[in-house]
Amino acid sequence: MADRELRGMEEVASTRFDERLQMLDRDLDIMERHAAEMSAVEDGIQGEMKRWDREYKDNHFHSIPRPRKHMR
Repeated sequence: MADRELRGMEEVASTRFDERLQMLDRDLDIMERHAAEMSAVEDGIQGEMKRWDREYKDNHFHSIPRPRKHMR
C-alpha cells in the first residue's frame, strides 16, 4: 500500500518536474531569440540606475550645501 502511494507521489513529482523543465526550455528559447533586445534594455536600466545613484549621492553626501555649491 505504501509502495503504491510512494510511486504515485514520484509520478506526480516527475510530471511536475517535466512540466517545469519544458517551461524553462520555452523561456530560454524566447530569451535566446531576443538576446539583443534584452541586452539593450538591461544596458538602459543599468544606465538609469547609475544616474539615479550619482544624483542621490550628489544631493545627500556632499559637504557643501547645494545652493552655494557652484557659487565662487
